[in-house]
Amino acid sequence: MSLLCPYAILVSMLNSDGKEMSKMSKTAKDGFIPVKSADRVLDIFEELLKQPNGLSTNELGQRLQIAGSSLHALIQTMLHRKYVKINEERKVVLGNKFYEFVGVYANDPLIVQSKPIMKALSKRVNENIHLAILEGTDIVFIACEQTTHPIRYFVEPGQTQKAHLTAVGKMLLSQYSDKRIQEMYANYPFEKITDNTIDSMDKLLEKLEFSRTRGYSLDDGEAYSGSKCYAGPIYDQSHRMIASLSISIPFLRVENDRDEEMISLVKEACRQLSSRLADG
Repeated sequence: MSLLCPYAILVSMLNSDGKEMSKMSKTAKDGFIPVKSADRVLDIFEELLKQPNGLSTNELGQRLQIAGSSLHALIQTMLHRKYVKINEERKVVLGNKFYEFVGVYANDPLIVQSKPIMKALSKRVNENIHLAILEGTDIVFIACEQTTHPIRYFVEPGQTQKAHLTAVGKMLLSQYSDKRIQEMYANYPFEKITDNTIDSMDKLLEKLEFSRTRGYSLDDGEAYSGSKCYAGPIYDQSHRMIASLSISIPFLRVENDRDEEMISLVKEACRQLSSRLADG
């Protein structure tokens, strides 16, 4: 089972939205002006995750366009705090302290309790199973089980997606009132990605009402024209919706006469996981 990547954990802790937030910060959208040093630290982490064998400080500086003196100060601070280290080849790599985040997150009850349920569901349907949480108007995939089929809808833990495009996202948004959704999506630039993409507030509210009423959500080629997803809600001990779990199937394997079966399976998996979380 794949878990949320270390960078996504750190980004979440720093109230960022990963790559999308990084892009926003550099263009100062919506009036947001980042703390420059924090922005650069996140850039360093992201670059090092792409290069597990490490990078020299010169390579880092060139890739990130950070002046040598500024980069040196950042690296020295990160070395002192053990978030990076220098390997035998004198390259900067991620340090032990950084990976402590993985251990902490891997012990989160949601992750721990979801593992056997996701594995069992994946084995039953042999399709991708995704677990996601809501971050504003985006969702973050935090765990996944992969199908053995060579053609599949591939998602990496830590990857973000616009919530209204996905089954898990619509499921999570459905917990909010129409008024709250209108506030969250005020002046939102809806874009038509596929023929089925939600491209207006009215359509979004209609889909969310469907999810509230039925207790599940669908993505019928809305994010990608070649896939269909079925999602259900996951609740914590206080019956607060905290996550959503989905089955994702490429259209070439979708059988519409199995919709009810897929919906039933995903709802039962979500019920089991919610029950485990409620029991502590």
